Amino acid sequence: MQYILTEEEYNALKKRQYHEIAASRDQLQALCTKIAVTMPISVDWRKGQDQPWGCILSEITDSGYCDDCPVQTICPNEDKEWSQ
Repeated sequence: MQYILTEEEYNALKKRQYHEIAASRDQLQALCTKIAVTMPISVDWRKGQDQPWGCILSEITDSGYCDDCPVQTICPNEDKEWSQ
């Protein structure tokens, strides 16, 4: 089935879609940040002390890098920080 839209209808549809995607991205970022600051993970150099990695976007942690973040592959943040 095909629909013929006016330019106004098409622009309104694109604008609504853009806002919905932005809202979904914000929700995903909030969820990723919450997981990063609450989910304990094991890291070899911590020698068995499981604790949350933290998030560079969170004000309650001082994590400066995304290296061992448990959600780094799905996190929508485009400004990830990596250690050397």
